[in-house]
Amino acid sequence: MALERSSKNLILTRETGQIVVEYVLLLVVGVSIAALITSTMVSRNPDSPGFLVQKWVALIQFVGEDTADDLKPADQPPTQ
Repeated sequence: MALERSSKNLILTRETGQIVVEYVLLLVVGVSIAALITSTMVSRNPDSPGFLVQKWVALIQFVGEDTADDLKPADQPPTQ
């Protein structure tokens, strides 16, 4: 009887340790994938910037080229 209990406790302890190891491995894999995705999105390397940075720079340049203020008004009737 005592041998049965100790073997059951040993199995439960091993299973609990395996669960912790699996959780830590999943956590490491998840963090690694998140870091990889983040670095490809927002990389500020001038040779290969991230796609999010490229789109942001393009948007800033488009807004900066605002030609609406540069347009001359067409022939308008005189104001009274």
